[in-house]
Amino acid sequence: MRRYAAWLAVGGGLAAAAVVVRPTRVLGALRHAAASPWFPAVLVALYAVRPFLAWPISALSLLVGFKYGLVVGVPVALAGAVATSLPPYLIGRGAPRDGRVFGRLSAGSRRYFDAAGGLRGLVAARIAPTPAEPVSAAAGAGGVTPRVFGIGTLVGELPWVVGAVAVGNTLDAFDPLGASVTPAYAIAGGAVAAALLAPIAYRRLRRA
Repeated sequence: MRRYAAWLAVGGGLAAAAVVVRPTRVLGALRHAAASPWFPAVLVALYAVRPFLAWPISALSLLVGFKYGLVVGVPVALAGAVATSLPPYLIGRGAPRDGRVFGRLSAGSRRYFDAAGGLRGLVAARIAPTPAEPVSAAAGAGGVTPRVFGIGTLVGELPWVVGAVAVGNTLDAFDPLGASVTPAYAIAGGAVAAALLAPIAYRRLRRA
């Protein structure tokens, strides 16, 4: 019971911090820091806190694209996307498997990944326009192995990272409020995710 309450307290605290510390407030103040020799250290620090504040990965990918351009920016942002997805994944692996809240979340995650498969299910969830942290935590709770998690995150985040880095590369001055990936990306991502999961859904319907 104490462990369950502690997890709820931690989750509530992180949710409150995410509401208060928005990426536009912090990243907007960094538009002049891109020219600093300390920028790589600042970027690592931002990626380290990102999952705990529920910032979208694309916000940092925009910043990376603005600083480094496409050729260097894509691998840097992609490495950051994978690394910064690990904390919620590990939290999901260590979360309680019982209780009204955690029990249902764990059981639902396992049903999804058992049906879709670890790699297919993770790639579909990443490519679809869904928040990164719930997907990572669900993968951990659903029993996805670290190797599959890394590969699935790499593949699923690739189009989003490329799109955000490309947008950041076009900016004359970094402005997270005025820059975003085109909505067509979200539509295309949802379509690809649906195509990946359609055979699974069809087989389940045939068995019903």
